[in-house]
Amino acid sequence: MKKSKRILSIFLALVISLCFEVFNQPAYADSIGSLNTEDRIYMVMTDRFYDGNTTNNGTLNDEYRPGDLHYYQGGDWQGLDSKLDYIKDLGFTAIWISPPQDNQKFSRSGDEAGYHGYYTHDFNSTNTYFGTSMQLQTLIDDAHSRGIKVIIDAQINHTADYLDYPSTVYTPSTYAPVAPFNNPTWYHNNPNITDFNDQNQILNYSLGGLDDLAQENTDCWNALMNAFDGWFAYGFDGSRMDAVMEVPGNYIQAYETHTGKATFGEAFTSSVDTNSAFQNYQWGILDYPLYFGINETLAKGNSWSSIKSVFDQDYKYKDTNKLVTFIDNHDRQRFLANSYDNYARLRNSLVFINTVRGVPDVYYGTEQGDAANNLATEDMQNSTNRAMMSSFSESSPMFQWTQRLNQIRTNYKSALCYGNQREMWYDSTDPVYAYSRRNDSVGDEVVTIINNSSVSQTRTIPIRVESSWTLNTNLTNLLDTSQVATVVSGSTQGSKQITVTVPGDSSMILTNGYPAQYTPPTYTQTRIIIHYNPGYGNSIFIRGNATPLNWTWGQKSENNDLNTWQFVTERIPSGQNAEFKILINDSQWSQGDNFTITGGSTVDIYPTF
Repeated sequence: MKKSKRILSIFLALVISLCFEVFNQPAYADSIGSLNTEDRIYMVMTDRFYDGNTTNNGTLNDEYRPGDLHYYQGGDWQGLDSKLDYIKDLGFTAIWISPPQDNQKFSRSGDEAGYHGYYTHDFNSTNTYFGTSMQLQTLIDDAHSRGIKVIIDAQINHTADYLDYPSTVYTPSTYAPVAPFNNPTWYHNNPNITDFNDQNQILNYSLGGLDDLAQENTDCWNALMNAFDGWFAYGFDGSRMDAVMEVPGNYIQAYETHTGKATFGEAFTSSVDTNSAFQNYQWGILDYPLYFGINETLAKGNSWSSIKSVFDQDYKYKDTNKLVTFIDNHDRQRFLANSYDNYARLRNSLVFINTVRGVPDVYYGTEQGDAANNLATEDMQNSTNRAMMSSFSESSPMFQWTQRLNQIRTNYKSALCYGNQREMWYDSTDPVYAYSRRNDSVGDEVVTIINNSSVSQTRTIPIRVESSWTLNTNLTNLLDTSQVATVVSGSTQGSKQITVTVPGDSSMILTNGYPAQYTPPTYTQTRIIIHYNPGYGNSIFIRGNATPLNWTWGQKSENNDLNTWQFVTERIPSGQNAEFKILINDSQWSQGDNFTITGGSTVDIYPTF
């Protein structure tokens, strides 16, 4: 009898082990809870983060081509797992990783590999270039042990491009998704979307040639949900859903209900009306309308009106604290590319997404000052905004800045994660913008003031009537605790105000109480001031021989007034000499010899043309 039981136990263990390998999933896994408004997300492209296991990189010069960003670069789950302490030290509570499913090796045209995870080949198996099912499980378990949640990038709109429209058969028969998704009747066999104002095209046509799944097909839908049952068995804590504009809302809702975890979607739109509608179906949504405002205001240095127009429509959302805010991502150029390598503006933008309503989401490498070619490119998705992670230095000033903001968000979560947002200072011509986040149920409040110009600004800002701050309350700047503003009487009966001086391209996060002392990192700024009037509608650019300058294309300078332009960089090391030239509209060169500057210094230039 004992022998029979032992044989039965061994048999059952073998069956469980076999099932584990066949379905690439464990029988049980624990989650540490669903994504929520207190989280801070770190977005990672798995293939571009860290290569922890060179044996899964693929064939050199085939799908694996180091340096050619159209193909695999070697990052994997083992590499990500080895850097979890780095992510924890940064202060993030969740990581959003690339889709884990097995991907088609190449695009139909062969000019791109499926390194990004959006060419699904087998919904039920892991991408072997990222690792094994055991390595994915280890990553999630190790993340959970550090209090870090893991978010799956969910694809329920499409597979890779297999059906060559208008064909309804796979040609050759081997070029097809893995069963059961190799059934052509499970797809909308239509051409590519050409009109994104046509709802029928959006829901039923192909997005960029990718085969469009027919969610209304019961067998197809059940197979999708069965596949994600397998993925959530690993212990994923939430989902980012790709291309939600192309998926009927009732299926978005059904997916979130089925997984039992918070989902936030991606709708590439600047329309608040369009974006807000998705909160009827899921927990949250990427705040693309605000992203476009951030790009216009904080990256390019224009008026706050682009951001204000978004905030003025916040009433259209079910819950603005469940919006996911970001300054760049895998589909958009890096912030430093859009801001002409202005680190101060990058710091301001990070302050912004950490203190406005919503859940902040930071793209890998931002904390190391990773940049990208700022020239417009037709190949956005494979430009250097998807380069390998440049460094894991915890001593870099941008790392420390990101770390500090995550700490502030943790320490003041009552206001910053749950508070109402109220505008305090705005004028369409003023570079200074201020707002309050106040948890009205308990009175906790934080005020953020951002100076979006390179010139120091002093403002007297009224305190909101909702505030419980009393006269003579000292408000300390959490970004530099040596800076304190005092609440005093305003110009009208019963009103209160503060007067602050905000240095150029800087922010203040003010609150009451007695925060621990904090001194910000020291930044080595190289400042070129150009005294020239190029005429209405024209701009001043700089080319040179030291990063971020080059002789091929120019970095745009900031216009301070009619006759003064300024370019500031923190990438030229202190003491290093650099040569440069001034150009009008990056085409007309200044006369004479090259100008020179030493890193960490300021120089005034009076060019002639």
